[in-house]
Amino acid sequence: MGFHEIEMPEPADTDLVVRATCTGISVGTERWALISQRQEISFPNIPGYLGVGVVENAGPAREGFSEGDRVFYFSTRLPEPYASNSWMGTHVSHALVPDQEPKDWPPYVCRIPEGISDAEAAMAGLASVAARGADMVKVLTSDIAVVLGLGLIGQSSAQVLRAKGARVVVADMLELRVNQALEMGCEEGVVLDGGPILPQLKHLIPEGGADIVVDTTSVAPVVNQVGDLLKMDGQFIMQGYYPGETPVCFDGLHAKRALIRIPCAQSKEAHEYCHRLMLGGMLKLDGFVTHTFSPQEAPAAYAMVVERPQDFTGIVFDWSQS
Repeated sequence: MGFHEIEMPEPADTDLVVRATCTGISVGTERWALISQRQEISFPNIPGYLGVGVVENAGPAREGFSEGDRVFYFSTRLPEPYASNSWMGTHVSHALVPDQEPKDWPPYVCRIPEGISDAEAAMAGLASVAARGADMVKVLTSDIAVVLGLGLIGQSSAQVLRAKGARVVVADMLELRVNQALEMGCEEGVVLDGGPILPQLKHLIPEGGADIVVDTTSVAPVVNQVGDLLKMDGQFIMQGYYPGETPVCFDGLHAKRALIRIPCAQSKEAHEYCHRLMLGGMLKLDGFVTHTFSPQEAPAAYAMVVERPQDFTGIVFDWSQS
């Protein structure tokens, strides 16, 4: 891991040339890739898919954007071998954002409204992953939802489910993260002790179980307890990333006739929905950016991602001085 100069391709007529101001680290996906747990990604590669910057030039065949627009972007064109080794690549000082916008799927680019900071806009890319998950279930105003794991996606999932009407109970083994969720408005929170989960949450959920359970931990021993927490015909969102073969026992979920949803990725529609929630005060992300690094400090940033996940929530690179 290091900070290096590369020669970018020539801009195409359909590209946006974007000067990066802030790029966020997806501390889940980029960590999995760094430790070789994403099979579609090889080395060398340029990580990142949470880009924020200012349009310096819009190609003559690119419509809808102008010089000076502040945008979020998911991808950039890169030279080989980086282009073939990963679908990521936004941790660069200048991005060539291609004209590719499949419906309801990345890559995409969208304008950032006034009132949302660059760091918040980068984290909104992760919040939109949580929003996609929430869109896959039916949320009623009478629902009780349990969110397990309170990294950025778990925190966002809790807030999005609250915005959709559910009462939310959160749980994590880190007291700091539980307190953060409570400060953002979640109704109840529990600092887990590593033992069975149901006895620790039983006093906070209905006797028959929660209507919705969201897992963001990706940890099999946690997933295997979700059946204990769900009500009959409850909904389970597997919001984590589960590499390789995850040893999941479905007996508990089978007995509850659970509806299981497995979200993947984000979309422009979900991202812009998160912008609306943020402007309305229903999604708060600014307090979750716990660390800001210069791009030159990338080795230290990624060492923390791999070795000390308990020390942070959201991480961004500030490109303003690079």
